[in-house]
Amino acid sequence: MKITPLGVGGAFTKTNYHNNYIFQLGEKLLLVDAGTTLRTSLTEAGYRYTDIDFVYISHLHFDHVGGLEEMILQRYWNFENGQHAPVKTKIIVHEKLLHSIRSILSHSLNNQGQAVEDFCQLITPKNEGSMFIGEYTFTVFDTTNAHQEGMISSGFKLSRKGKNLVYTSDIKRLEQANLLSQIDESTVAIFQDVSFTTNGAHATIEEVLSYYPSEIHEKIYAMHYNDNVGDFEEVIEQAKIQLAKRGKIIEFK
Repeated sequence: MKITPLGVGGAFTKTNYHNNYIFQLGEKLLLVDAGTTLRTSLTEAGYRYTDIDFVYISHLHFDHVGGLEEMILQRYWNFENGQHAPVKTKIIVHEKLLHSIRSILSHSLNNQGQAVEDFCQLITPKNEGSMFIGEYTFTVFDTTNAHQEGMISSGFKLSRKGKNLVYTSDIKRLEQANLLSQIDESTVAIFQDVSFTTNGAHATIEEVLSYYPSEIHEKIYAMHYNDNVGDFEEVIEQAKIQLAKRGKIIEFK
């Protein structure tokens, strides 16, 4: 598994792009969230919209979904050798989010005799929230209300050959999200949003370290963090967590 952080910043980042990732799962490419900076971050990382096999959307804040419509349309209006060669976008969401994301997309895609389904395929894993992407089991888990009250959201777990990775997406209420239930002795990494200052929608570094047992702190990859993260180098070092960095590839065998 090779992970390329397209961006690691929060919603208002000026330097780190939005917290979006490319997961290379064998021969398949999974895009995790599609914020408004995607049109720049994807290109800078050396990818094209048409390279992506699946898109996972965790929730509907603009830094996670603001670039999705453009991606869908760029893929649909793909041309090869002068001929229209549309590529449907496969979008994975938690079943709770299905109605909302279809509604949002319909406002721009349902016209001229076409509908959302002409441009993309919305996928909600049914087998206890699981589906296969190549050799990997991709499992979506519900975190509704744990990011912000009234907000539908989810995270996911990737498993293969006895090892797994947990991706929390945006979380404030760690206990409510029950993230520890997703983690076991086979977990190699936890991608966790971390705020280094007081934040009403994201867990602070103190909350993260308090929630997770100390023996797994080294498995935590902090993401969705402040632009001034450099001011907290000592805190990060003492916490023994790792920092996902824009453009720095992370690999797991």
